[in-house]
Amino acid sequence: MQSRIVCPTCGESEELTGSPSPDGIRIRCGRCDAEWLRDGVSQTCATCGGSDLETRSRALTQYSRGTQLSIVGLSEILLCRVCDHDMIEWSKAGRPVPHTYRSAALDGEAGRERGDSGTRGGAVRIEP
Repeated sequence: MQSRIVCPTCGESEELTGSPSPDGIRIRCGRCDAEWLRDGVSQTCATCGGSDLETRSRALTQYSRGTQLSIVGLSEILLCRVCDHDMIEWSKAGRPVPHTYRSAALDGEAGRERGDSGTRGGAVRIEP
């Protein structure tokens, strides 16, 4: 089964390049310039340490006309089913994850700021 590679820093899954190195395949993110070993990426939540993760669509936005914010594309972001539970429920209604949302699975500090500690129902402010 093929594994989907996602940047552990920003959640990007498309703008990734790989190159051989003595340690293995080194992946570089074209969006945030993060680098990591392909087989060294931890598949655990940065907040709770759990492995119950899933990928959801995230909106890529830009201001197209003055103050009109438009969705111009989608990328994927890794979310923890426990710490990012409210955002997963939000996205199950057919809405993409907002571009401003910081995933607790990728950013432990974001999870701690929201009060996520590995339990459902952390205070998540969702702005469309």
